[in-house]
Amino acid sequence: MEFATQPARRTIGTFNGDMEELAALMSRSYGENREQPLRYTADFLRSAFDYPGATLELAPAIYRNGRLVAFIAGFPRNTTLLGNFRKLLTVSFLSVAPEDKRLGFGALIWGELIKRARGLGYDGTINFCVEGDDMNRQMLALARAFRQPTARIFGIHYMARFLRGDETADVGEDPACDVVSILLEKSRALAAAVPLTRSWSPEEAGWQCLRRQGALTVGLCAETRRGMLSGYAIETSGATPMLCVLLDDIVWGDLASAEREQLAKLFLHRSAQAGAKMVITPVLGYADTQPLASAGFRKTRRLLHPYLTLWNAVPGSESISAMYMDVF
Repeated sequence: MEFATQPARRTIGTFNGDMEELAALMSRSYGENREQPLRYTADFLRSAFDYPGATLELAPAIYRNGRLVAFIAGFPRNTTLLGNFRKLLTVSFLSVAPEDKRLGFGALIWGELIKRARGLGYDGTINFCVEGDDMNRQMLALARAFRQPTARIFGIHYMARFLRGDETADVGEDPACDVVSILLEKSRALAAAVPLTRSWSPEEAGWQCLRRQGALTVGLCAETRRGMLSGYAIETSGATPMLCVLLDDIVWGDLASAEREQLAKLFLHRSAQAGAKMVITPVLGYADTQPLASAGFRKTRRLLHPYLTLWNAVPGSESISAMYMDVF
């Protein structure tokens, strides 16, 4: 994504909700990325906007001759940052038609989203940018151009596990193991130890674990000990698409080491059953990754940079040691 120094003047509107058209735009826009992009279908996008509190008002768009040529969206995230509640937006799905990428539309709608977020009472935004992409190279300059206090706060590496299709789990899943209540209960404890964490409502946790497109969630209840893992299945695009699973909630709770390994193997088993060929997870520093390593996960070279924009900057938030946020 390239941003012109002075964006072309176009009327910015609000996305009209046509998910088929949005999916087509994203496919064209992301098809030029260096890395193989994910395939965001219309059903996946509808599911994303079904998240509690999501609204098209936070989805600025540019249309030309009735055709969608630029889009961005923000999704609400209630968080705790250094012990203080912060209402943030995760900025995602920035897409511009390839023939319009040098016209500054990306910068224009990013600035519009910031304006709308401030007007609706949000405290800031989080942008995730891939190492090597244009957006990552230009993120801080873009923020300066719009006079938004922004800092890169962390470096996110990844672990991955290729699936052969014959993975087995040492334990079966307990149907009575309530994964939503585990997420609500055990994630609260993270706020005391992790600088930036999600704060879940029951509705949000239910969407995350059970209702989002491709949801894949497992839990383990051993006597009084409980833990859960949650992610979602999505296809990659390109000439050789494959189904992969993104693991984005690692909540070991008070499970013992061996039980954590069992839970990781159960997640792999369920992923293989769903037809996935790979499971990937961001390493955010809030969860023990040894059980994943024991289950065959290995480090990758992918690197992601989160950028935090706060209207009223919090001292010390320029760099944090760990975070518990979904990488959207």
